[in-house]
Amino acid sequence: MCGCFLGAALWLFVVFATFNSRSDPATSGLDEAAGYIVTALLLMTAAPALALAVFGRAPKTALELALAFPVFIAASFIAVIVAFP
Repeated sequence: MCGCFLGAALWLFVVFATFNSRSDPATSGLDEAAGYIVTALLLMTAAPALALAVFGRAPKTALELALAFPVFIAASFIAVIVAFP
């Protein structure tokens, strides 16, 4: 359950940053697309994890799904830092 809340908090931060960015109008579409991609990723990982946790089924799979979103966000952040020093 805690992993789902961590994922939701990260999602809220990223979506707020992407949809409310004051970037160049030429790249604002990319920011919006990133927001939709992050939302889709959250729905594909956290929603099934929450359902599995609520019904008490497959706790290991629920944990893996719940932690997949925060790990993906952290890995993406590190990749951007390495690629653009």
